[in-house]
Amino acid sequence: MKEETKEKLINSSIKLFSKYPYEEVSIVQICKNASVSNGIFYSFFKNKEELFRTLVNEASDRIKKHLYKVTGSNVKERMESFIRLNIEVTKQEFPLIIIYREGQYKFIEFEQRLRKVYLTALKSVYSRELDEFEYLFIISGIRFINIYYTKKNITLNIPFLTKLLLYGLFDNSGYDLNNLNNRDYYIRSLFNKETTRHKLLKNGEKLFGNLGYHNVKVGVVAGNSGVKVGGFYHHFPNKEQFLREIIEETKREVINFLKDNIQPGYSNSQTHILFLYLLLEYYQKASYKYSLIRESEFITEDISMNYFKTKEKLYMDNLNETPYNCQEKQIIASVLQGISHYMGIEFFYTKNIKNKKIFLERMNYYFTNGINS
Repeated sequence: MKEETKEKLINSSIKLFSKYPYEEVSIVQICKNASVSNGIFYSFFKNKEELFRTLVNEASDRIKKHLYKVTGSNVKERMESFIRLNIEVTKQEFPLIIIYREGQYKFIEFEQRLRKVYLTALKSVYSRELDEFEYLFIISGIRFINIYYTKKNITLNIPFLTKLLLYGLFDNSGYDLNNLNNRDYYIRSLFNKETTRHKLLKNGEKLFGNLGYHNVKVGVVAGNSGVKVGGFYHHFPNKEQFLREIIEETKREVINFLKDNIQPGYSNSQTHILFLYLLLEYYQKASYKYSLIRESEFITEDISMNYFKTKEKLYMDNLNETPYNCQEKQIIASVLQGISHYMGIEFFYTKNIKNKKIFLERMNYYFTNGINS
């Protein structure tokens, strides 16, 4: 009976945490959804965080158990097996995977733990240890595709993704990285940025990015902007709509920053190394924007999915003279999005990678050569 009650609480929390952000789920909701009294909760868990950590741990354990089943007589076969296992466990455990993704930002030790799981599984693929840069190149696209393709119900061409990771994304030459710092890059600036509305948006962006959306009250945003709370509601109907406008503006700025600095005549590899460089420069100058964009995935999911779709189109539009069809270009774009997404985690969260120059040099090499031995 005791274990059955605990199972009810866990199942209830999985349903709620996979649908709503951590801060928006209460113990009362969990108990009500499980049809148990509130007091019973504390017989099993000290607080909500302990329950959430239990779920993230469970997600990590299930991924670990699944990925250690890699089979194959050579690197190609084992890589296909590894990718297939990733897709399978994501589909089978999708609610838990969603919870894990939020947990990886809140409790960074879980990301470090899962990294070890992936590295162990990849060791069985390559029969050797992979370093930080190899790990990032291989796993980023797979992890991004796991979520993006599962949400959109897209069937993945596993042999094609395997080919990209083992032999490279592009046939054309890589980038002379010395040129990156010798060019001028431009970012669009709002003409009427001193308006009250814009001051609220910029202050909200910094506060939400640095402190977290749920930890900042409207009154703090208003006060930092030099207006009363009533002035805030004159411009925005509520806090969530305010966040949505901030995210829309931030993501528009990122996309335009990439678009406006595309260099004519660049090869595919050059263009997409340039994109990585620009994104690193952009977020290093304002890392709170990266934190905000990551957190928004769990609060304004529709905007995040639209952002990924817009970025996907930008990447696909900048795949020139490739022999690939639309579906294959979409996979290349997803790998590129995955690298740009997870490099942020490695640089700004786990800090497993610190040297930007070496990172770009290695990605430059992998883009045209892959990792096949």
